[in-house]
Amino acid sequence: MTSKTHTALIVDDEKDARDLIKYMLKEFEEIEVVAEAENTESALLKFIETKPDIVFLDLVMPGKNGMEFIELIQRQNLETNIVIVSAYRDMAIEAIKNEVYDFLLKPIGPRKFKTLVKKILQRIDKSQKVELDKLLNSVKVDTLLKLSSTNSHVLIDPDDILFCTAEGSYTHIHLDDGKVELANTYLGKIEDILENYSFFRIGRSHLINLDKLWRANKSDNSCILRAKEKEVKLYGSKKQIKELCKIDLRD
Repeated sequence: MTSKTHTALIVDDEKDARDLIKYMLKEFEEIEVVAEAENTESALLKFIETKPDIVFLDLVMPGKNGMEFIELIQRQNLETNIVIVSAYRDMAIEAIKNEVYDFLLKPIGPRKFKTLVKKILQRIDKSQKVELDKLLNSVKVDTLLKLSSTNSHVLIDPDDILFCTAEGSYTHIHLDDGKVELANTYLGKIEDILENYSFFRIGRSHLINLDKLWRANKSDNSCILRAKEKEVKLYGSKKQIKELCKIDLRD
């Protein structure tokens, strides 16, 4: 029996779609399907765990779309071969923009599928492939925070957090790019998780990233944070803003 020399991850919210790809991959004895995922959050965890050579990725899914998965993989310089599998022809344009050149239109035809997979295998075999293990070791994967959200888990880089706001037993995590994640965790727990990072509690409701701090003002107990494209003003307690000013001056 031919040994499995390549691995694949299938990401699609529809089980029938995943099963079809698995069925068509049976023709390739050298490929092993090592994981499946029905959303991008789970896909990222599976990717880190299995380090697949090929990812078959649907772009339109509940929650975060597949493009966010691609952007994170590319931002961290992780090597894999991504095949976008979509019912939307316009998604091919997005694939080209993001330097993902393999695209399969749903419903998938077996002949096109076979031709594409053969092309990918040839590409892998011909290129002097950099070991994904080495790349993953340089990514500091263990610095990503795994937090429970309403229906799933999210992975967040602490450097991307602008500030966190308490709402009862939940926490709104405001990211540098303007996105907001809702964590099923109270703010005190988030503060504990981030204790080894540069964060500061300015009051009962707000935890800020000191790396984003631009100015602290004792006159109105406020501070200003700088995100990528905007500034955010937050108010804290008199005592904590006073301490924040000391940190600000010392830095």
